[in-house]
Amino acid sequence: MVRSKRYRINEYRISEFADGRLWWDAHSGIGKQIGGPCFVYGNMLVLGTRCSEEDGFLKLEFFNQLKRLPFWHKTRYYCFISALMDVSSGRNISEQKLQQLIALASRSDTDSENMVSERPGTFRLWQYQIFIPPDGNIIWRTCGGMGQIFGGSVIIESDVLFLGPKKFDDPRQKNKRDFLNSLRSLPKWGRTNLWCRSLALKPISPVEKEKPFFSLPKKPKILQQTRIVPKSHHSKYVKQAWSQITDYYSNTVDELKARWPKGIIGVCLDMGKNPTIFF
Repeated sequence: MVRSKRYRINEYRISEFADGRLWWDAHSGIGKQIGGPCFVYGNMLVLGTRCSEEDGFLKLEFFNQLKRLPFWHKTRYYCFISALMDVSSGRNISEQKLQQLIALASRSDTDSENMVSERPGTFRLWQYQIFIPPDGNIIWRTCGGMGQIFGGSVIIESDVLFLGPKKFDDPRQKNKRDFLNSLRSLPKWGRTNLWCRSLALKPISPVEKEKPFFSLPKKPKILQQTRIVPKSHHSKYVKQAWSQITDYYSNTVDELKARWPKGIIGVCLDMGKNPTIFF
């Protein structure tokens, strides 16, 4: 089958076949190439499950060819199918179910953003509480293991509800039992078909285009150690010691002169030498 066009997204090569099907390839291991199908769902390119492995280029050769390809521009975002969950079952979405949703979406032009902003309310999405205020800034809440209630922001894009990272603790509800009882009484979330526990939505932006594909590891810089020569105080100590020695022997000579008669003892004290006593 002849590929009509090839694109790139970061370290992935996207191939578009003449019949409209999409396929992704990536480098793996030593001279290996893995790949799988792709699906366009709304404004997202969904990279499907890996289902092939074959001999390919070495890593440097693969990325050298990849950087010559034009960047993917037919969707604003991309994500992996392994991160998407089915709202109805709470399990990972299958490729077959995703293709069914794509077929249904192609027959309707529903604007999910307008639908959400015009219909505020509070809903239950499995263990999460989804709150839609009138201003459209959606948040999620859930209960932790220690009974702590916390939450974060929500993004809805292309019929997928993405839970953002934890941003706040809810001081209004500190009882886990009360939170769960309130959660059970809420209507089920049904405004999107898919959801994701993390913000796995990745933008295709100019910032990502400038990201290098492959680079050799840089050698660490070896800093030359500067030898620190300790300051010498030798001359200072020598002067102090010599002064003490001369004072000591000067006192010794005076005592000997007082005890012994003149002419019997002679003391010779020469600079730089030990004193010599002779009779």
